Formats: sequence, structure tokens, C-alpha cells
Amino acid sequence: MVNGIAHCALYVPRLEETVEFYKNVFEAENLGYFQASTCGCWLKIGRDILEIFQSEDLGTGCFKHIAIACDDVDILYVRAIECGGTPLVAPKDAVLTLEKPVRARLAFVKGINGEEIELFCAHEV
Repeated sequence: MVNGIAHCALYVPRLEETVEFYKNVFEAENLGYFQASTCGCWLKIGRDILEIFQSEDLGTGCFKHIAIACDDVDILYVRAIECGGTPLVAPKDAVLTLEKPVRARLAFVKGINGEEIELFCAHEV
């Protein structure tokens, strides 16, 4: 049921410079920008995705959450809460418009140490 990490989110005060840094250093492929509560970008690094958000709140680079790729967000959301997690965002559907639209089911919980965990299931549209 769990397939691995879907992506990690990095919040930074300088989005464009950070995107260029990851492209130049790690040969990251820019999959596109999107608007959530702030501007974000997906970079493909090897087989993995780094999600970068513009944020003045944190001052320096900070990883905000870890996303767990799964087949059933709703079941894992309930399981996480049953095991001591705290609900943050109930399961919901979203469409991320990148180069190819991605339909996703996602939710957020806090782990037992206060870390934010995104539960993530996505399919290309």
C-alpha cells in the first residue's frame, strides 16, 4: 500500500534562485510552477520530486513536510490519527497544472513528533 516518498517540500525566501541552483547543481528538470497558498515549483531530481515554495516566513531554507506516496490517502489518514497523529488537512482532491495536469488525492497529518506528513496519491490527467 505504501509506495515510498512522493516528494519533499522546501520553503525558501528566493524561489527563482533556488530553482536555478538545483537545476545547475543537481541537473534538476523543472516540471512547472503552480499556485497554492504561495507560488510553488516541482523539480525532478533523478526519480524524485523536490517541491519548492516561495516563503519569507522562514528566512532560510527549511523542509516543511515529507510526502508519502500511497494508494489510499483516506485509509492512511485514519490510520495515522489512530496511531497518535494529529489531523491537519482532511483528505481532498486537487489538480496540479504542470506541463501535464496531475490529479491528486492528498491530506496532511502531524506525526507524533510534530512533523508534518502529506499523504499523496497522484495520477496524470
